[in-house]
Amino acid sequence: MARWVVIGGTGYIGEALCRRLASDGQLVLSVSRAPNGPEGCDHRSLSLTPDGDFSSLFQTGDRVIYAAGLAGRSDCERSPGLARWLNSDCPTLLLRFAEAAGAESFTYLSSVKAVCPPQGRVADEDTGSPAKDVYGYSKWLGEQQLLSEQCRCRVNLVRPAAVYGCENENAQRGGKAGRWRGRLSILGRLAPVLPASGRRSVINLQDLVRAIVLLAEAEYCDRQVYIVAEPNYYDLAGIILALTGVHVRTSRRLTSLVLAPLRPLRGLSVVRALLELEQSELYSAARLRRALPWRAEERYSQFLQGVA
Repeated sequence: MARWVVIGGTGYIGEALCRRLASDGQLVLSVSRAPNGPEGCDHRSLSLTPDGDFSSLFQTGDRVIYAAGLAGRSDCERSPGLARWLNSDCPTLLLRFAEAAGAESFTYLSSVKAVCPPQGRVADEDTGSPAKDVYGYSKWLGEQQLLSEQCRCRVNLVRPAAVYGCENENAQRGGKAGRWRGRLSILGRLAPVLPASGRRSVINLQDLVRAIVLLAEAEYCDRQVYIVAEPNYYDLAGIILALTGVHVRTSRRLTSLVLAPLRPLRGLSVVRALLELEQSELYSAARLRRALPWRAEERYSQFLQGVA
């Protein structure tokens, strides 16, 4: 039986992956700096530092998933060197150790943010230009470095859209999401018109985990980049409709008026994030659907409608 090595096994995606594999009876090694790992998995507490000892981490036949990294955009901007290490250089170094040990596959969790998509078009893996912000560029650079490595180990890259959901979705629905339903319900009923937002792609956590597992197991997939996203897109009006059942009117002109005072301050990360809300980021998982027996089973609208 092949062993799964999940780098970042106590993170948001990594832990869900470890739990899924363990529940399927797989042999799983979780690796992170946390003292303990997910239930049912072996765990190795290890800090991903440049002077770390990775020589005994892998063994022949391993399926390695790199789910670690520095994800927050503001964190990356505060620590660009750390972003470069965790998102680019560290996975490349670990691939070399995995290759030397005879690992079967190496799957890198990148992000759709690695590439800037063209406005108004649905982007695939070959569409767009490399990101310029610290987070996106570090992911793009990590992809390029991994694909340029000469190795027998299969290497594939996963670009998830915005991920939602958790292991215990009922708990999530009853917490912050439940409070947001009440706020948006009031907003949808009281405001005659709301600013229009761009549409975005998303993916449920469990659908993403299934895609990662299938890809790591597929012997015919190598040196490929795959977007993981559900086929529907969501904007502010659609989210309010799903949460409350209220149809709201939106106006792009109102969006421009609201954001106009902020545009001179776009150098600030918080302001830049607000300005991006008017832009659409649309992605297609057609390549993944063609390559693997995978379909996104969950829909964000159904998840929102289940908020208690």
